[in-house]
Amino acid sequence: MNDSHRPEEASWFRSRGGRRFGFEFGAIVVLKLAALVLIWFFCIRPLPRADTHPAAIADHLLAPVHEAPDDR
Repeated sequence: MNDSHRPEEASWFRSRGGRRFGFEFGAIVVLKLAALVLIWFFCIRPLPRADTHPAAIADHLLAPVHEAPDDR
C-alpha cells in the first residue's frame, strides 16, 4: 500500500485527446473573436455619432422652441 512507488500518471491534456480538445477550443475562441470583430466593423462602427462639442450642446439646449400651429 505504498503509493510512493507508483509511476506518475500523465495529464489528460498531454494525451492525444487533450491536445485535440485544446486545439478545437482555441479554434472556437479565435473564430468567435473574428466574428465579433467583423460585426463591429460592419454593423456598429459605421453608425453616425451625435455632435458632442460643447458649442453644439449649448445650441441644442438653448435653441428656441418652435411650436407647430394647430390650425392645419
